[in-house]
Amino acid sequence: MIKTQIIRESNNPIAVILDYEEYKRLKVIEQDKEDYDSALKVKQENKIWVSHTDLKRELAIV
Repeated sequence: MIKTQIIRESNNPIAVILDYEEYKRLKVIEQDKEDYDSALKVKQENKIWVSHTDLKRELAIV
């Protein structure tokens, strides 16, 4: 595993080198956060909800 390294210019951080597995883990967390935020937005914008059972019946999935 590669140790995370911070690249600096004039003592200011400008880039990070990190292990690819760590990068993938962080991307999953980022996507989960985006999905969560999207779900909250949809929930706030929609006041009428249909149960899962009713939705399956309506779509003829049952």
